[in-house]
Amino acid sequence: MAHRHCFDRFELLPVERVLLDSGRPVTIGSRAFDMLLALIERRDRLVTKAELLDLVWPGLVVEEANLPVQVSALRRLLGPQVIATIPGRGYRFAVRLADAVAAPRPNATVSAAPAPATNLPASLPPLIGRDGDVAALDALLREQRLVTLVGPGGVGKSLLAQWLLYQRRGAHAQGVAWVDLSAITDASRVVSTIGAALRLNLGSADPLNALLGALQPLAILIALDNAEQLGAEVARLVDAVLAHAPGVRLLVTSQVPLKLAAEQVYRLAPLAVPSPANKDSDADGEAAARALQHGAVALFAVRAQAADSRFALTAHNLDAAVEICRRLDGLPLAIELAAARVPLFGVVRLASVLEERFAALGSGRRAAPARQQTLRAAMQWSHALLGEAEQLVFRRLGVFAGRFSLEAAQQVLADAGLDPWAVADALGSLIEHSLLGVDGDDPPRYRLLETPRAFALECLAAAGEEAALHARHAATYRAVFEQAYAGGLQPSGSMDDWRAQWLPEIDNARAAGEWAMRHDSETAVSLSATMAAVLGSEAPRDRGLLLTATRPLLNASMPLSVQAQWHLEAALDVAAAQTALGLVYAQHAVRQFAELGDRLGQYRALGIQLYCEPAQPADSQAGQIDALIALEDPRWSAVVRAQGANAAACWYSARGEFARAIEWRQRTLDLHQQAGATWRGLVAHANLMDTLLAAARIDEAIACGTALEARLRGTRQLAALPAARLNLAAAHLSLGNTNAARTLAQDGWPQALRLGWQPYWADYLALLAALEQRPRAAARLLGYAHAAYTVIATAREVNEARAADRSAALCRAQLAPATYEQLERDGARWADVDIAMLAFATDDAR
Repeated sequence: MAHRHCFDRFELLPVERVLLDSGRPVTIGSRAFDMLLALIERRDRLVTKAELLDLVWPGLVVEEANLPVQVSALRRLLGPQVIATIPGRGYRFAVRLADAVAAPRPNATVSAAPAPATNLPASLPPLIGRDGDVAALDALLREQRLVTLVGPGGVGKSLLAQWLLYQRRGAHAQGVAWVDLSAITDASRVVSTIGAALRLNLGSADPLNALLGALQPLAILIALDNAEQLGAEVARLVDAVLAHAPGVRLLVTSQVPLKLAAEQVYRLAPLAVPSPANKDSDADGEAAARALQHGAVALFAVRAQAADSRFALTAHNLDAAVEICRRLDGLPLAIELAAARVPLFGVVRLASVLEERFAALGSGRRAAPARQQTLRAAMQWSHALLGEAEQLVFRRLGVFAGRFSLEAAQQVLADAGLDPWAVADALGSLIEHSLLGVDGDDPPRYRLLETPRAFALECLAAAGEEAALHARHAATYRAVFEQAYAGGLQPSGSMDDWRAQWLPEIDNARAAGEWAMRHDSETAVSLSATMAAVLGSEAPRDRGLLLTATRPLLNASMPLSVQAQWHLEAALDVAAAQTALGLVYAQHAVRQFAELGDRLGQYRALGIQLYCEPAQPADSQAGQIDALIALEDPRWSAVVRAQGANAAACWYSARGEFARAIEWRQRTLDLHQQAGATWRGLVAHANLMDTLLAAARIDEAIACGTALEARLRGTRQLAALPAARLNLAAAHLSLGNTNAARTLAQDGWPQALRLGWQPYWADYLALLAALEQRPRAAARLLGYAHAAYTVIATAREVNEARAADRSAALCRAQLAPATYEQLERDGARWADVDIAMLAFATDDAR
């Protein structure tokens, strides 16, 4: 914190909490002081309303209307030029500081880890009339691990949950995370959507098991929003998380409960509305004040004033405002739609129009619940008051799934009768009419809320525009992801930033791909390849499903570039698990990129080909690795050159040339770090340690593993810790450091069970027992390890094979041959859950 901040004739002293005007103290309220200090300390950027509420009123839930009150007070004191308002977003300190003397800071030796991603909007709308609900939910989540927030559509479940997460974001070691399920219709995507929202790597053929393993060590609050359309799958997943991840708490929003034994249901009622009996004879001002104590009226007043700054509750309009809120059943969505019409009708006329509209629309839907009648009527009525261009844009927006950018909306919606800027104007109007949501990102992104989108799709179908709009939507997102693909090969910033830029577009690209599967094979194939690149190794199952689904559509009549991209991504997808198929795909890609004259694509495909080819003596295949190295252009991006370096590292490692492999492993790590690819960098770090161990460079392996463990602890990738601990334990066992190895193994084994890593750990558990002079336990553990490798049909890698051979030799030196063989057979029958008792005993098993 600075000692003082000077601007114009003012001087702010943070420690003393004093504001000086030309050297003399001036009177300033504590909240105004806190707001001014918060804006000055963040003067290089916009400060959102939600952030200011949290900074100025920490730990309290207050109305957003408090902000302009404090800003007005500061402007009267400091001058209107000091604080700039950014409409709909927040505020910014707008004058330059004359000087700012900073307090000395100690030299930092370790950079702070970035705050975990929350996926919450940068700013939240005010939460009105829900103070009691926030307090009650907060108390429940302190006691219960699963709370389901239940209520009808439009009642405000999502906003309440977002505010609760925002309030609790510092209460959990790994923070909070918001997972939006509204755009998902395929239950198989629930797991991958959660993994992506939490930035977890689910590199496994069994994504549920991988997700549970990743969550198991975390202390985190996760909100699953809009779960009703996926109720059975969400319930199954939540039940599994509760059973296997004790530090995870879950807040689910849904129209129906999950019906789980551990579930605590919180039913969110509509906002409070004054009852007819509450019409009292108070003075006009007192009557208005009493009405505003009810959440529905307070929300109506706030939204009406946002639409018309001249609005105020008066004796003339109070009864009409209360009647509107009552007829809308206190539902926030319907109230906001109605309040947006106040500038057009005024409150009294609005109440009568609303009543007439309900009478006209209600007769045909008597079987529907009353609240659904109200929402549908409000949508019909609101839509009828839009202009022709606004109605056109509104219904066409129905093709978008999830959030979208202004540019995408202009490309999809504009045509000969509607230019792009008319689209932009209509979006602004739809926001004002509370039909379109806008988030706090910069640039902003837009989204139709669930109910308006369903209504928009009905209107689109009625207008006969579905086919044309879906085709334009698919073509737009094909172009968007082809641009993303090219940018990922030569990114202007970090790979993490590149991925974060394009992941929000996945829902729309997926919707476009699903339509193209039925109507435009070439677009479907192109989208599957480019989406696979954006998803990356962090979401392998999603990648695989996309590519597998489009494989039957691939044909020789498609552009060669589309075929080559698909073959490359497919080769990358199956290279580890189906090397023979990966080799076929890679060879296709190499030939196609060569025919296109695309040297960079040929380089990437050749690297995958070398990875997939069976290892033969290095001399017989030296020309291949030389060809890969010769193709490389030093001007290519670090991320592309890292792919080639990794291929070379794998090639040399498979042939036992560990010294060369280490050189390439280190280069791979350096390039991934240079590229800003966090997950790939972690994988490269782990591979480097493994190869150092294989080369018997034990001290270097320990140093490398210790650094890797420290890096992992600063992320949510705690499920990767067992891999680091495994290799660290192996290194310590190589030096005979059994105490260190035992500690690492006791920490790592429980999670290894969750991740299915028993075979790899069992070899080192056997070596630990043998070095601790427990040969009988070691022999049984070897038998268990042999059986585990048989089950997964996988051969031991170099380090595990060495550990198994060494422990077997130590056992045979101390046991009779027949005894050793009998103990091995016995160990093959041991169950996973019993291994810890055998491995970590202090005396030898008899």
